[in-house]
Amino acid sequence: MAGNMLPVGLALSGGTAKAVTHVGIIKALVEAEIPINYIAATSGGSMVGAFYASGMPISSILQVANSLSWSKLIALRFSRLGFVSSKRIQNFVTEVIGNVEFKDLKTPCQIVATDLATGGKRVFRRGAVALAVRASCSIPQIFLPVEIDGIYYVDGGFSEYLPVETLREMEQEVFVIGASLADERSIYRRPRNYLQLAMHVMGLIAKTNYRVSAPKADVLIHPDMENYSPFDFDASEELIELGYNTTRDMIPEIKEKWKHKSSRLRRMLSKLSPLR
Repeated sequence: MAGNMLPVGLALSGGTAKAVTHVGIIKALVEAEIPINYIAATSGGSMVGAFYASGMPISSILQVANSLSWSKLIALRFSRLGFVSSKRIQNFVTEVIGNVEFKDLKTPCQIVATDLATGGKRVFRRGAVALAVRASCSIPQIFLPVEIDGIYYVDGGFSEYLPVETLREMEQEVFVIGASLADERSIYRRPRNYLQLAMHVMGLIAKTNYRVSAPKADVLIHPDMENYSPFDFDASEELIELGYNTTRDMIPEIKEKWKHKSSRLRRMLSKLSPLR
């Protein structure tokens, strides 16, 4: 089907522990022979995106996803700027894919973080992939900011939770699949501890910029995350299955929209060709 079709870009949202849902989403796309030509990813999605972009087979990514835990990703380090170092995130990614730089990736991938000084988006496309993932995953008030070239960076969800715009900056003529793990519930649940409070604040900000990004995707995969929290590392199997089933059910819609947009672009180009 991919002969005259547009390249496909996958935008992966944040989600902390829920980010393993993206593994199921990618698995369903791969099985349906929908190519993933570009990846843009934020926060927890950046880890999954980096794994896939490095060339890891889905079977290996599934094994890694099912082994995740807070102990692998968190190291206590008391500081005036926070109390948890995100160094273990960088070490974990390096352990899985090696000291890979963006130029070495099999699939072009860009990772979104947020400049702590300006609140602006920073897109990492060069240098060490693991360091960029670490910066993108560093939720303020939980993780220490990550200093890169004299600038402090924090979680990418503050500037672009669902990096559709970043994907379109990578390639203008692309069919964009947005994979969002945003919780759209309007019910307020009172935080029971400091971590839940920090995640609630993060969620409010991410939800605001997500609503700007989501309509810009050509198709949106949005599993129902109502029964899961950002801390559910013990629910990896369920989350992966949820992402897989949600995406598998959407495959006919995705292929139809992909075909329609590709055909429309070909018609536009054929009309312009005599003018060249």
